[in-house]
Amino acid sequence: MQRKTFLTQSGILLTGLPLAGLARPFAKTMNSEALNKLKEKTGINPVMDENYWNIVRGMFNYSKDFINLENGYFSPQPFSTEQFHQAKEHDINHRTSWFMRREQRDMIEQTRKNLSEFLGCDAEELVLTRNTTEGLNTIISGFPWQKGDEVIIGNQDYGSMVAAFKQQEKREGIVIKIAQIPLLPKSDEELVNAYLSLATSKTKVIHLTHMINLSGQLLPAKKIIDAAHAKGIEVIVDAAHSVAHIDFKPAELGADYLAASLHKWLCCPLGAGFLMMKKQHIHKIWPLMADDEFGDDNIRKFEHQGTKPPQTVMAINEAIKFHNAIGSTLKQERLQYLKSYWVAKVQHLDKVTINTPLTSERSGAIANFLVKGYTPQQLADKLLKDFKIFTVAIDHPYIKGVRITPHLYTSIADLDKFVEAIKSISNS
Repeated sequence: MQRKTFLTQSGILLTGLPLAGLARPFAKTMNSEALNKLKEKTGINPVMDENYWNIVRGMFNYSKDFINLENGYFSPQPFSTEQFHQAKEHDINHRTSWFMRREQRDMIEQTRKNLSEFLGCDAEELVLTRNTTEGLNTIISGFPWQKGDEVIIGNQDYGSMVAAFKQQEKREGIVIKIAQIPLLPKSDEELVNAYLSLATSKTKVIHLTHMINLSGQLLPAKKIIDAAHAKGIEVIVDAAHSVAHIDFKPAELGADYLAASLHKWLCCPLGAGFLMMKKQHIHKIWPLMADDEFGDDNIRKFEHQGTKPPQTVMAINEAIKFHNAIGSTLKQERLQYLKSYWVAKVQHLDKVTINTPLTSERSGAIANFLVKGYTPQQLADKLLKDFKIFTVAIDHPYIKGVRITPHLYTSIADLDKFVEAIKSISNS
């Protein structure tokens, strides 16, 4: 099918600019109804229609010098968000203190409202932060710990969060217990039990990584949270890799606290993130930076950072528009398809090991693999030096391999080159 016909039948209107210069996202959201009509008329599955995804690819600003399969750190912004961010920075630089004193607060509140709708939470339970680490440290450092309080973390949690709990172990005398999360779990119950089997009457908090950054494994967060709440245990969720990646509303998990970065899967500028916190907890958590402007039960007390770049906060609104133009469901399905595409072509190779569960319930775009005879760093170095494919080595006590993270702009041609590289390395 021709691109024009495809996009018209999908209910998508483009800006009319040349493909390489598209500066705005789709003017109309491609919703499920439009997709269903498209399937009925043509039988084409948009997830695998490379004409459509080539247009999306043309909306991103990314390096052409190498194939980037390390989008898990942070992803490029689409042109629409990048140019919006730059324009707002120019405008604020022009008006300086006028904007900061007269307009900044209203802009922040509008962004809070828009982001809360996107996340499915109450705006009065949402903190605008710079990243996941800041959000989670706010809770871990500000929680009213007592000596002997127990916290359960996972054996594959993000290193900065483990360090934050270890600091409280030294400072407040808390006790850290570590749940052993299998690389390839057999059931949800196995994962729930990994955490809850460690719980005692002294357990105050479970720290849960929704999607493990090392391997891309997606944990059954809602089941773990419900089981913890049944025992009176509060839950902190690291959702850095699941928000705007997996099709879900974070508030629906029911976590007491949940934080994420928006420079990964929502494609925001660096320095954009959020923290969600249930209202009943706000008063008891100490802010990272002291604030005397808002009351103890006001979520805004956590946003005191001194002077900060408001254009980055404002860009969140534009990033949400781009995300919604594609749609959460289609985005997740495409990302899972890209993961499945390359894995299916190499998982049968004798020297290749896949360290990620591959079902749609257990993973998204991220997968981790290793070739026998190589350390993770050796493998990542070879991919870059010999094939110009950029990845990241994961040399962790529980996971050893190379993490592969495609994004919406990743082409099938890129993945074909990656597959050929793996075959070449495994046959050498």
